[in-house]
Amino acid sequence: MKPKPTRTNRFRKNTQARRALLRGRAVFAIKALLGALMLVATSAAFILAYDYFTQTRHFQARRIVVTGQQRLSRQQVLEIAGVGMQTNILSVNLAMTRQRLLANAWIADATVSREIPSGLHMHIREEVPLALLEMGSDEGFLINVDGEVFDRWDGSDGDALPRVQGLDHADLPVAGRPASEAFRAVMTLFRIAGEKNSPLTLSGIRRIRMDREIGATVYTGEDNRAVKLGFGRYREKCKALEHLMSRLSRDSRLARYRVIDLFDVDRIVITLASAGSSPSDHKEV
Repeated sequence: MKPKPTRTNRFRKNTQARRALLRGRAVFAIKALLGALMLVATSAAFILAYDYFTQTRHFQARRIVVTGQQRLSRQQVLEIAGVGMQTNILSVNLAMTRQRLLANAWIADATVSREIPSGLHMHIREEVPLALLEMGSDEGFLINVDGEVFDRWDGSDGDALPRVQGLDHADLPVAGRPASEAFRAVMTLFRIAGEKNSPLTLSGIRRIRMDREIGATVYTGEDNRAVKLGFGRYREKCKALEHLMSRLSRDSRLARYRVIDLFDVDRIVITLASAGSSPSDHKEV
């Protein structure tokens, strides 16, 4: 007789497989639990260490250096930054402190750094106001040397700045909209006035009046003598003004001018200051 074939115990194999699977899951769960406990312990250790280092007196600020301020005082800069003596320097968020400084309209740029173990250094660059834009109804805006509006006028420092008249809100450069032609013309005149040996000087300009019909008129000096420049060709017109001013300085009769008309650079008209009006009050050169 042929021997009977050996029968495989499938139930036993399935039981072993299930036990192996359960052991694997149990080992994984234990490892995950241990990992989580280790993570919690590590996090707690970091938190405790952070609390210790940011609260210990060893790292309290004993020396805070503030540089670059002109208009703002040292105390104002500290208040804006939200720091002071005895502040723990490790608790200071440098990026956030810089953002607080930049949020002030008069601070154009800022850097903040630590000096371990007890020092902070803040350097700011303040805005340099170029002119006051008068918008009427006692409303005004300050523009910087880059032609950017950086703050509303609060009524102070107005006398020390040249004033720009004749513009409105639509002329101002804002995000997504360029400055108007009239505003660009004003900035061109200021740039020329800032150049060396320019006949128009920033310190001498009292007002720039922009008229939609006739263009720019610049008023200079304490007596507000007017130089009519109209639209465009400003560099060429200022060159002609430079030669004219040289001539005026040598001619006592022309020294008492009231208005210089440079609308047409090829036909310059000078209006002399006089008590009455007469044909001799106007000189064409």
